[in-house]
Amino acid sequence: MLPTDDLAQADRRRAVIDTPLGITGFSVTLGSDLLPAEPDTLWRLPNGSHLHRWRHRNATVDLLIGSIDVPAWDGGAPVPMWAGIWQVEARARVSGLIVSAELTDLPADAYGGPDSGECLAAVSVENEHFMVSIGGPDAELLAMQAADGRLMPTRWARQLPTDATSEYGVRYADPARIEWHLPGLATGEVARLCIATAWCPRDDDRPAAWFAVDIPLDTAYLQLIADPT
Repeated sequence: MLPTDDLAQADRRRAVIDTPLGITGFSVTLGSDLLPAEPDTLWRLPNGSHLHRWRHRNATVDLLIGSIDVPAWDGGAPVPMWAGIWQVEARARVSGLIVSAELTDLPADAYGGPDSGECLAAVSVENEHFMVSIGGPDAELLAMQAADGRLMPTRWARQLPTDATSEYGVRYADPARIEWHLPGLATGEVARLCIATAWCPRDDDRPAAWFAVDIPLDTAYLQLIADPT
């Protein structure tokens, strides 16, 4: 994903995001193998972002994750947000790929569920005080990204239909879990996926967290690797 020779190694730990309404955690399944929660190696970038790396027998899996600055869509206060970019590079055939994100440890008064939009797959949770959203590309956007061929294999465009009966696409689980079910990878193929988590004070007229997680991968990547100011 990026050179690591000049990066400082850090103690291995699970990638999680603390929010006002719980903890966002992630999991990745390659074929039938669920990756361990902790990476094999963890590096810290000078700006505070972290690069997690798992070495599976069939693939190298990277997660570049960190806090980024996102202006509110309506010019209001900045929205606290973390973005995570997953990259799976196959060293041998991978029969299938599932990447999931879930908000856990919810307070008793929190409620939520699927909260999708145009080209956005998302879940949102809220209570009287806060709203938290987790989001990434929906099936339609995944298919367009595959057709472009830059973020994932072009042949995926034929395997990522937008109807709910497909083997692949986006799945939701209560109360706040979202899964991206993706086709397999041939040797040498690479897939990249951006998943963001944001939160804001609860305001029915200004769902700033929901708008914030609709962030392009390139925009997130440039901020995650930016030099510290």
